[in-house]
Amino acid sequence: MDHEISRRGLLSTAGAVAAGASVTALGVAPARAVPAVPGPGGPSDSGDLRVLPGDGRYETLSQGFNQRWTSEPAYIQLVTDDRSAVSAVREALQRGLRPTVRSGGHCYEDFVENTGGAILDLSTRKGVYRTTDKYGAAAYCVEAGATVWDMYTELFRKYDVTVPAGSCYSVGAGGHICGGGYGCLNRRDGLTVDHLTQVDVVTVRDGRAEVTSAHRSDPAGSDTAHLFWAHTGGGGGNFGVVLRYYFAESLPRPPARVWLSSIAWPWAEILKRPEDFTRLMKNFGEFFAAHSGPDEPVYQGLFSILKLTHRTNGNIALFSQWAGEDTGPLDEYLSAMEAGLTTPATVQTDSAGGLFLPYPDRRRQMPWLQATQTLNGSGANQRGKYKSAYHRKPFSDHNIGAVWTWLTKDVPGVDLTQTLVQIDSYGGRVNAVDPCATAVPQRDSCMKLQYQTYWTVPAQDDAHLDFLRGLYQDTYAETGGVPEISDPGHDLGTDGCYVNYPDVDLGTTADPAPQYPRLYYKQNYARLQLAKRTWDQQNVFHHAQSVVAPD
Repeated sequence: MDHEISRRGLLSTAGAVAAGASVTALGVAPARAVPAVPGPGGPSDSGDLRVLPGDGRYETLSQGFNQRWTSEPAYIQLVTDDRSAVSAVREALQRGLRPTVRSGGHCYEDFVENTGGAILDLSTRKGVYRTTDKYGAAAYCVEAGATVWDMYTELFRKYDVTVPAGSCYSVGAGGHICGGGYGCLNRRDGLTVDHLTQVDVVTVRDGRAEVTSAHRSDPAGSDTAHLFWAHTGGGGGNFGVVLRYYFAESLPRPPARVWLSSIAWPWAEILKRPEDFTRLMKNFGEFFAAHSGPDEPVYQGLFSILKLTHRTNGNIALFSQWAGEDTGPLDEYLSAMEAGLTTPATVQTDSAGGLFLPYPDRRRQMPWLQATQTLNGSGANQRGKYKSAYHRKPFSDHNIGAVWTWLTKDVPGVDLTQTLVQIDSYGGRVNAVDPCATAVPQRDSCMKLQYQTYWTVPAQDDAHLDFLRGLYQDTYAETGGVPEISDPGHDLGTDGCYVNYPDVDLGTTADPAPQYPRLYYKQNYARLQLAKRTWDQQNVFHHAQSVVAPD
C-alpha cells in the first residue's frame, strides 16, 4: 500500500495541507573544536544545567526508575529549550559521545543508561498548553518532559479535555506517547497516538542537527510524513530527541465521574479449588473477546485489570473502571467474572501489582481525576523485569495451565510476592483504526498482558529473571515460547508484544535474527526502517532494540 495514512476510525485534523516539509534550523554556530569535558566537580559551560561526576545530583540523574539499571555517563545535560536541545546533540556528537534521551525515566530496559556517553534529560520541559500547530490549526501541546499526571491535570483543569494515556502517572510523555500510549479510557477513546497531529523532533540528517516539525497532514510519502508516522508507535530512542507533541483540538472530554470496583479472591481458597482459577481466566478472556469490537454497544467505557499474583501474595485481584452513571453494566460484568466460581469474592487483603483498594462496597463512584490518581500503579522504585503479549482470543487451556503451574511454584529463598501476570482489557475504539494507520499494528486484540516481577535484593536478580522467563516461555510453548503474531487465515490467538514494555529476551540488534522487530511492529517494521534511513542515516540514536535501517 502507499504510505498515506489510512483514516479508518482515526480522528481527522483541522488545517490545510501545505506542500513541502517544515524544518527549522536553529541558529547554532557551525561545528567547532569543543574543549574536553571538565573533571569531577569542575565548572562547565552550561552552568547548573550540566551535571558532572562529583555533583550531588549525578547519581540520581544518571539512573531511572528501575533500580537494576545504573550507569556512569560523562555528563547529564538538562535540556531547557529548543536551542539547548540542538546544542546538546551537536556537542555530544562533536565529542564522539553517544547521546541518549530521558523524559520520565521509566524505560524497562537499560536503553537510556549510558556509561561514557551523554544523557539528555528533558524532565524540566513539562509544559502543557493550548497553541497552534505548524499549519495554524488549534492544538494542545505537551512537552516531552511532562509526566502523564502533568498531562491529565493540566488538560483537565484548564480545558476539560484529556488524552487516553497510561495509569502510571509518573511515566514521562516523551517515551510513553511515541510507543503508542494506552490506559483506562483507551476502549472508549482509542490509543494516545490516535489523537496525535504533530511532533517536533531534534533530528540529525546529513550531519546537521535541527528541529523538524512533522505533521499528520504533511504530503503523503514526504520525509516528514514518514517521521510523523514513526512517532505513532515506533518507540523512543530511534529517530531523534522529541521536544513536543501536539494533539487534535477535538481531544475527548473525560467523564465527570466514574465507578471504581475492587474485588479479590484469597489464594488460600483458590489453592483448594484450582478449577476456580481456570474458570476466572476463562471468564475474563471470553468476556472481552465478546465485547472488544470497534463498535461495542455497551462496554466501551469499561476498563478492567485482572492481577494474577503469585500464590505467596495472598490474593488475586480484579480492578475495574466504569465510565457510565448506570451501574447495571458494571454489575453484570462483575457477575460474569464470578460465574461458575465456588470461591466467593472478598475485599482485597494484600496489595497486588502496586494497587490496594480494599472496598467493602465492591464499587464506589468518584470524580474522574480522583479515580485516575487512585489507579496509579507506579509503585516504589525497585528492581524489575517485564514481558508482554497481545491476545486476540480467549486463553487456551495450555495458557491457563502454564500460568497456574508457575504462580503456584516456589523458589527457595526467593520472594515472589510481587510476581504477577497482569491482564488488561483492550480493544474497543483501539480496534477502529487500520493496522497501518499508525506504527502500532495490533488493532484487533481484546487483551494486553504484562508479566512482571519486582524485588529489592541484587543477589536475587538471576532467580527473578529465570522465573519470569520460564513462566512466559511455558505459557506460549504452543507458539515457540513467544506470543507469535497471527497472519490472515492463521489465527494463533496472540499478536506479538508491546514496544513500550521492551524485553531484551526477544533479541537485540547484535543478534542475527532478533524477534523483536516482528513481535513489536509486524508488517510496519519496513516503513519504520525507511524513516530510520531517511532521518538517522548515521544511527546517532540507538539502543539494544533500535529500529535498524536496511542495508
